[in-house]
Amino acid sequence: MHFRNLTDETVFKSSLLQIYCTSISGFIGVTKPGTFSFVCINELGAKMFGYSNAEEFILEHASNINIISFSSQKSIANDLPNNTDFFSDEIIYRTKGNKECYGLLTINRFEHNEQAYNLIRITDNKNNGISLSEEKGRLEALFNYATIGILVTNQRGEIVLINRFALKQFDYNNEEELIGKKIETLIPKRFEKKHNVHIEKYGSHPQARPMGLGMELFGLKKDNTEFPVEISLSNYKNNEGSFFIAFVIDISKRKEIENTVIYNQKEIEKLNNELEEKVELRTKQLQETLQQLEFSKTELTKALNKEKDLGDLKSRFVSMASHEFRTPLSTILSSASLLAKYTQSDEQGKRDKHIDRIKSSINNLVDILNEFLSLGKIEDGKSITHFTDFNLKHLFVEICSELKGNIKTGQYFEYVHTGNENVNLDSSLLRNILINLLSNAIKFSPLNNAIKITSSTVGKEIMITVKDNGIGISKEDQQHLFELFFRGTNVTNIEGTGLGLHIVAKYVELMNGKITYTSELGLGTLFTIKFIQ
Repeated sequence: MHFRNLTDETVFKSSLLQIYCTSISGFIGVTKPGTFSFVCINELGAKMFGYSNAEEFILEHASNINIISFSSQKSIANDLPNNTDFFSDEIIYRTKGNKECYGLLTINRFEHNEQAYNLIRITDNKNNGISLSEEKGRLEALFNYATIGILVTNQRGEIVLINRFALKQFDYNNEEELIGKKIETLIPKRFEKKHNVHIEKYGSHPQARPMGLGMELFGLKKDNTEFPVEISLSNYKNNEGSFFIAFVIDISKRKEIENTVIYNQKEIEKLNNELEEKVELRTKQLQETLQQLEFSKTELTKALNKEKDLGDLKSRFVSMASHEFRTPLSTILSSASLLAKYTQSDEQGKRDKHIDRIKSSINNLVDILNEFLSLGKIEDGKSITHFTDFNLKHLFVEICSELKGNIKTGQYFEYVHTGNENVNLDSSLLRNILINLLSNAIKFSPLNNAIKITSSTVGKEIMITVKDNGIGISKEDQQHLFELFFRGTNVTNIEGTGLGLHIVAKYVELMNGKITYTSELGLGTLFTIKFIQ
């Protein structure tokens, strides 16, 4: 037994004495945890690896042991896994002459003088002494003379092995025609996409199982003819990577028998179905008659309800129109009558006052008529959007300027824009939306209050808000806010048609936007509109 230094010899003297006394055969070595750097090994172990003595082995493998590979593709990362005290696994080890042999590796953790060590032992298993080439020869004989098609692919889906029976199944003469080719060579084109999906799923959770459960599978011969198959899959790993094994069975004869049985069953079923169809036909005719009667009843009910709704709508329209038209017309009539009385030159101020009232009333009538026209186009589906690029900030500034003549004493606009000013929307529809919301804010807000407006763009999103400190909307009225001709219970004494917000909601919808709001009685209302360009 050779030691690196006297310190190691002192530490291990008692432990090695026990090993020598038990006369254990095979490779025996000791390492410190966290490394495969050997402190010592036995002479028999050195000769087992083809070295003349232990000193020669330790000198060549001072830092690690690189002549061991795990047959199960495991790695213990130079230490026991999961901090256990024992580990065991089958390995393939290479001797100094590069001969590969099978063995069993065991690692035991022990302590001596409060220092931890690993005891490494390698023993031959029953297959030792058989070279890999000899073992490969035996397996190849079994592989090639099996009476089932067998082929092996790598992780890239390339065929690396195929036996004679599989070559015969797919009508190929020799394996050189398929080795290195993609497995899709043997699959009909119409199944390639599904095949790739199934293989990807199998690769993530490989296990021995039939392929394509519940599906009909087909192979593709060299002459592009198809034949039905059953396929079972398995997998294995070695030092070269992961591989998939497919076992292929031609089930053409079985399918012929199944098809014959199915055909006979179908003929019997056909006779039964013909009889059942006659019964079903009579039943169906009776059901159709009953359904037509029920449908007629339903349609009649719908027509009556629609007629009632239309009557209610007409009544609401007449009531609203008569009220909304009467006020401006009365103003125009009275102002025109008074205007005729002011004939003196020094009464020009009074004439101007009544002229302004007439203009304002006419504008009010024009706005009401425009709302009716807009509603008619929307209801008839004739409203068409025209998306163009324009400056959003400029549009807001322009509208605020136009509406300054309508604001009450002390009211004013606060407008802030952030982000890119250029947007792509229907500027005409957006103008109508903003004028309606701002006009409502002016109408329903008290004197000496700000009407706050914001617009912003973030990426493709456009957001617009209009906030007032007006009378607000009750919880009961909010659920009807965008309905046709609806007016809140707290605005009956304020002029309006009940069409504005309905039209606003429709225009927002036409531009694929969304409008929301929050409101409380006496605290004002906030409208928020979002568009995605």
